[in-house]
This record gives sequence, C-alpha cells and structure tokens, in this order.
Amino acid sequence: MTPQSPAARAASHDSIAVIGAGIIGLATCRALQARGYHVHLYDPNPVGEGTSFGNAGLIANYATSPMANGDTLRQLPGHLLSRQPSLAIALRHTPALADFGWRFLKAATPTNFQRHKADLIALLANAVERQHALIDDLQTKATTALASQTGCLQIQRDTAITPPALEKMAQAKRRDGVECQALGASQLRDMEPSLNPKGLAGGLFFPDTRHLTSPLSLSHQLFVQLEEGGLEWTAQQVDALTPLTSGGWRIDTATTSHEVPHVVVCAGIASNTLLAGLGKRLPVVSERGYHIELATQLPLSRPVGWLAHHFYASPMAEGIRLAGTTEFCAPSRPASPQRWQALTQWGETLFGQPLDVARHWMGVRHSTPDGLPVVGEMPGCPGLLLAYGHGHLGLTLSAETGDIVARMVAGEPLPDYARSLSPVRFCQ
Repeated sequence: MTPQSPAARAASHDSIAVIGAGIIGLATCRALQARGYHVHLYDPNPVGEGTSFGNAGLIANYATSPMANGDTLRQLPGHLLSRQPSLAIALRHTPALADFGWRFLKAATPTNFQRHKADLIALLANAVERQHALIDDLQTKATTALASQTGCLQIQRDTAITPPALEKMAQAKRRDGVECQALGASQLRDMEPSLNPKGLAGGLFFPDTRHLTSPLSLSHQLFVQLEEGGLEWTAQQVDALTPLTSGGWRIDTATTSHEVPHVVVCAGIASNTLLAGLGKRLPVVSERGYHIELATQLPLSRPVGWLAHHFYASPMAEGIRLAGTTEFCAPSRPASPQRWQALTQWGETLFGQPLDVARHWMGVRHSTPDGLPVVGEMPGCPGLLLAYGHGHLGLTLSAETGDIVARMVAGEPLPDYARSLSPVRFCQ
C-alpha cells in the first residue's frame, strides 16, 4: 500500500474517526487510508495489546462452521458438568446472556445454521486471501518473519475414532473449500515428534493455514505503516458519542472534542458501552479466552489444536503458547486461575511431560449468537459504523472487515454476504 500525504488526503476526502486500536481497528484504518481518507484513531491502551495480542495466531481458513450448531448443543451439558470445562458459563452472568442464548438456539436450527455457514464460508474465502496480502505487504519492511506457512494440525486423543471417520471429517472440510488431509497417529508423530504418543488417535492436517510468529508484532508493524500514512492517534478513552443535528458525530474524550462525518466503532466488548450511551443494545457478549506461554522448550513446527479442550499449542517467537478455551462471564470478573491450571494440565497430556509456565494472560473476546461479526451502519445512527463481534476470528477477518467498512464509507459495491453482517439483523 502506497500511503498518500496527509495534505492530499485532507484535500480529497473527509476525516474519519476509528475507535479501537486492536487488529480490527488498525486494519480498518489501513483500508480507509488506502482510499484516501484521513483517519483519527482513538484508544487509551497500547496498540494491539488487548485480545489482538493474546490469540493463538492462526489465520483460521479451516473455521467454516459457526459455534451455534447441533454439535455444540449436544456437547454443552458435558462441558458444564466437567471438573475442568473448556467451555464455562458463570451462573451469575446467565441473566445477561438471556437474549444471546435465545438467539443462539435459533441460530443453531438446521436451516439457520446452513445459511450462516454459507455466509461464513464466503466471508472466509475473501478474508483469508486479504489477510495473507496484508501480512505479505507488512513483511516487506519487517526485520523478522511475521508469519509461517507450515499448516496446522487438529488432533484426536483418547478416543476410538477410526480412519474412515477421520477421512469423512476431512472430506467435509474439502467440501467447504479447505484443503484438508486425514492422518493417523504415526503420521502425526512424524510431523510433530514432541506429541505424546499415548492416547493419540489421529487428526486432520490443514496445509494452507498460516500462523503468526507474534500477533503483537503484526499490530506494531501495521501501526508504523499507518503513522507513515498520516494517522492521528489520541491515546484517550472516548467518553461519549453525540450525533450532530447537521449530520456527523462529535467525539468527546476527557480533554478533547472532535467532529467527523463518520465514526467506526471497533472497540471490542467496550463497543457495547458506547452503544449504551446512545440507548442502543446488540446481543454481543463477553466470551473470555486464556493463554499460557511455556518456559519449557519443545520442538513444534506448527500449531496443534486439541479441540476437545478448545485450545491450540502455537509455536511463537517467545516460545510455545497454549491459547483458547471459552468462558462466558462478565468482562470485569477476575481471571480464573483454574483455567490456566487446566491449560497447563492439558498441555502436559498433549506433550507427555511436565511443563514450566513463563506467563499467563486472559482477554475478552466479543461474540455474536450466529457466529458472524457485526459490520455495518447502526440503524437509526447515520454515519456510525460498527466492526466488532468477531469471536475467535478477529485476526482472520480483520483485513476483510476493514475493507468492507471502507467500501461502505466510499459508497462502493459490497459482497453479498455483507448483508448478513449488518447490525440490522439484531434490530428487527
């Protein structure tokens, strides 16, 4: 991307405010700059250090099935009754999940699931290609490798799954347009000798999946490019959004006030607070994730997912990261040490040896009931665009999300699936 000078942009287009300096907000700034807009970014926190930092680093081309499906509903009782659940719901938080839960059940019906899955597959096809292009563009000025394309594995352990059953799973992914191979236990061990052979039954290999060596490095490299393109950054919290009678919006922080024709809210779960100030509410909920980084050095060439426990072991620049799990609870609730302990124990089973942990992290995902993000103009709020609710796919969908937002602002044609992402679907 060749950045224009700030003067050229200001002369040719309006200024646009983006709230949120995670990967979604940064990618949105990039797409707007590419169309000549002058962008003003707001976030009181360091760039890319929220949920954008703590993920497993995967560009998840394989994630073609929304969480709202029959399998999830069938597995839910077992998770909730487990002593070490990989999916947990805080009882005191259940009233806040009522609307989300009802919509989740509705989204999981066969007809709705198939419709949402078709939209997700189409979205992913464009998103993965665009995300790869973003990484490749940033790599030209990076001093270290930003990503690796060694594929990823999803393993089955402690189960009697058969080779025909694994092949059926691989065929289903190939029908979704994702290259996938079924592998036996010995083949998995040939690829990743550090895996514990005891209980290893087989798995799936996705050869085209890329993973980041450091999610934070990607955000920092992108921010450098944005600054070169004239980005303005106000490192303060946005306290209020106010619609102007003449059109556009006023953005107030503790010490500043700024008027713009368009505002893009990419503030993760904090987007709900800004919407509440306008009397608006969407069923986007807090779905917290955890990770640990290992001090133990192990040879690992690619991410390995153990989906029975909803986590990945990903090799990164600072060591192996075990990241994942799902916790529906208030975003401000203290972290649960038991979830870090569970990740450690599952990791010790995965690798068949004791592990030393160097660091712990917890972050707040923002998830929708139908598994599709919220991208589009908020009904009743002309000029206020939303880009959040990406769940586990924020990194994967960030470049495409930014491009959709920029197309909306510029009045360009949109892909068909953009209608399925609109907040209108939750306001009817």
